[in-house]
Amino acid sequence: MPLQVVESSVRARTGQPEDGADLLVVTPHHVAVVAGLSFGATTGGARPHDLPPARFAAGVGAAALRDLPPTADLRDAADRLTRALEQAVGRLSGAGARLQVACAVAAVSSARREVWQLGAVGVHWDGGTGAQAPHGLPSLLPSLAAAAQARAVFLHALLARGEAHHTPAALRRDDPAQPTLAPLLAAHAALANTTGPFGYGLVNGRPVPDEHLRVFVLPSGPREVCLASGGYPAVLPTLAASERHLDDLLAADPLLITRFPYVRPHRPGQDGYADRAYVRVRVW
Repeated sequence: MPLQVVESSVRARTGQPEDGADLLVVTPHHVAVVAGLSFGATTGGARPHDLPPARFAAGVGAAALRDLPPTADLRDAADRLTRALEQAVGRLSGAGARLQVACAVAAVSSARREVWQLGAVGVHWDGGTGAQAPHGLPSLLPSLAAAAQARAVFLHALLARGEAHHTPAALRRDDPAQPTLAPLLAAHAALANTTGPFGYGLVNGRPVPDEHLRVFVLPSGPREVCLASGGYPAVLPTLAASERHLDDLLAADPLLITRFPYVRPHRPGQDGYADRAYVRVRVW
């Protein structure tokens, strides 16, 4: 049994599973987290196959991963997922506006004993080598982090004025930074699969440059690998620890402008600041 799922969780930000855009893929040869994305008004309100656009993209990526040959490398996987999404979106578009969707992937390959990271997903493994963040490899990309910092500056300035209608609770309900943030988020989307200091990899129908394919070879012997989508600020060695870290963060900084600047707040009544998926896998 080369791969064994120890624990996993998939949760939607809205609390409604059908709204969630993060999926878990488990086959005899690969285990993966797929995080679907859509790009604001460019989707035109469409619901492909009566699914939220980001969920549609994640489903296309998940199906392509299930069909992946056991010995495929990440280059082959990225190309197959890219073709699958390009074809799926092309069949929908017709003469209308093209659906703007994508997905990010974190995966473990049993045959290759590799951990893969493509896009805004996080990974952690025991016994890894080389420079790592304390909780593994983070999912927040430089261009998204820059937008989040801009939002933090904007909201900190509003709070510093001390105006009665700009309380933390009011800003959680109605975030006035969002219109200012819109062009930065559009720029972030445009940087996908480009090279340079703010470029990053993403399955969006365009070729993924080699430099954005992150591959980590696991040391020999039994290992545990944790994969998570960007709804977790840190990928910790257990699901319970990752959830506690998230809960502590949201309790201390629900606006998400101090401890973990993000592009939107944790809104009242929602389960986290984003959809999230986590899986811990034992590799023998």
